[in-house]
Amino acid sequence: MNLEPTDLLLQWRQIPHLLKVLNYCIDRYSFAHRYRSSHSVLHYKPLLPTNDRRMGPLRKKKTRFKVLLMMGTVFACLLYVIERPFWWDYDALEAPLWNEALETRDDEQHFNYNSSYFVNTVGCKMPSFPVTNDQIQKFIERPEPIECVPALLEADDRWIWFQLSMEDIERHYNVTNASLIQCCVRPFERVTDQEERQVGNESCFDYPERYTVREEEFVMVNCHYGGLKDPFYWDYFAFVPWKKSIEERLRERKEHPPVAGMGEDQQQLNVMILGIDSVSRLNLHRQMNQTADYLLNTLNGIEMFGYNKVGDNTFPNMIPALTGLDIEELGAACLPNASSTFDLCQFVWNKFGAAGYRTAYAEDSSAMATFNYGKKGFRQQPTDYYLRNFFRQMESSVGYNKKLNAKLCLGGRNPTRVLLDYARKLVKASRESEPIFSLLWGVGMTHDFFNNPALIDDDYRQVLEFMNEQQTHYLNRTVLILMSDHGIRWGSFRNTYQGMMEERQPFLVFVLPAWFLSRYPSAYHNLRRNRLRLTTHFDLYETLKEFLDLSGLSTDAIRERTEELMEAKPIPRGMSLFLPIPVTRTCEDAGIAPHWCTCHDHKP
Repeated sequence: MNLEPTDLLLQWRQIPHLLKVLNYCIDRYSFAHRYRSSHSVLHYKPLLPTNDRRMGPLRKKKTRFKVLLMMGTVFACLLYVIERPFWWDYDALEAPLWNEALETRDDEQHFNYNSSYFVNTVGCKMPSFPVTNDQIQKFIERPEPIECVPALLEADDRWIWFQLSMEDIERHYNVTNASLIQCCVRPFERVTDQEERQVGNESCFDYPERYTVREEEFVMVNCHYGGLKDPFYWDYFAFVPWKKSIEERLRERKEHPPVAGMGEDQQQLNVMILGIDSVSRLNLHRQMNQTADYLLNTLNGIEMFGYNKVGDNTFPNMIPALTGLDIEELGAACLPNASSTFDLCQFVWNKFGAAGYRTAYAEDSSAMATFNYGKKGFRQQPTDYYLRNFFRQMESSVGYNKKLNAKLCLGGRNPTRVLLDYARKLVKASRESEPIFSLLWGVGMTHDFFNNPALIDDDYRQVLEFMNEQQTHYLNRTVLILMSDHGIRWGSFRNTYQGMMEERQPFLVFVLPAWFLSRYPSAYHNLRRNRLRLTTHFDLYETLKEFLDLSGLSTDAIRERTEELMEAKPIPRGMSLFLPIPVTRTCEDAGIAPHWCTCHDHKP
């Protein structure tokens, strides 16, 4: 083989590998090895007694000669290894990464997939586990459906209307004459992360009329029956209006593009991240098999088998994904004291906003929000559309059916349904010339429950189908990412070895536009290669930045950037998944502390 020197590891990092080879050679060819019995590696029974005449001087000289010859051979082999690093991968040979990274052919046949490992490289051997078997099955049970009182009203991006029949209204709300129902809409807005206020005028509509949505972002609706003073029904809806502040920023960006080299014809893709808290990659397949099947087989999603968390809970995992920093680095950069808010921190949505994107951020549980649970949140809202106060109002006014940390009914809907209804509105609001970056994080239904993801499988499959129906309008100009922060962190399954490993292995799936492969073949094939590499939330951040300027994904650009990466000393902690992740990458290289590392040579 004609290999280029890579310098990916310092010479001292080769010492453990060299010792393995030396130990193997000495053990394999030592005098003792040849006289071991077949059933023991610690004790051997000599096949000849030591006083046998066949063990005479001549025999001993020949033996010494053979041992010296073997030692010389081993020494020569070690010299060759030092001069030509990376030519072996102990259990299975793998083609040189850097040379293949510069090629654009489909490399499915080059995946070094082994049923024993999710990742099987020089730097990391990540043991594989089954989705289910007899041992796992005892932890799996169908959770009871969440029973919420059916919602009286429904809304899309344009209207609010009555969705229940007169019979259902009478059955669920004890209203005998629906024609006497009047509902009134009142907008409200954020003041701080902990306060809202009503704005504008109240507008009312009677059954069975509908209400036309105008410029409202958040509305509270209360419904009265007849002449009764107190309302019998409350509801909340969120919309995606055009805002003057956004228009001014977008106009400024068009006049002064912030990204060097970005021309008027440079295509910008929507980026939508749908997060599901506390779901491992295997539990996605186990509990949400419809969603997983649709993602991978209908939308041709690319699933990262070696995605490893870098911290304990949501915050230390999402900070790397959103800033490229760990929590200590974030504190040093923008949190000078314990009372600091996150306003000075630079998140990836700030970069997208500066590049001409509208930005949106929502979590379906304000009580467990990433930047507010035990933290100070934001003084100014961080994105153009920010739903913390909307969900805060819903939880406090119409939230019920609380299980552990979350209220599983927000009026007539579960938190996931409310979040994904908003995702549909974002899809409809997207325009080709004004892309949207959105992060929609689902917490309430899955944070505390190993089996509860099964209850939202249909909700996610339906929203994916909706996006696919909007193919030319949306998915064909959108990067869709589904992900989690970590697996379930407590419970009986977590107490098993597989449960401990799954806690450290969240899922990550990319859905790219259908044309992406033909336009950016090198970047696409690198992403596919990296499915079976050790990857982290730090890498996701570097990957998200790629969509700010797609010119960096051209074949020539990928070749040049790969060659630069080959020369990097040390290898960057976070690496774009459109560049080749080295087979030599270890948890230490990737910024994963030993406690969270799932690169185990074997299962216990």
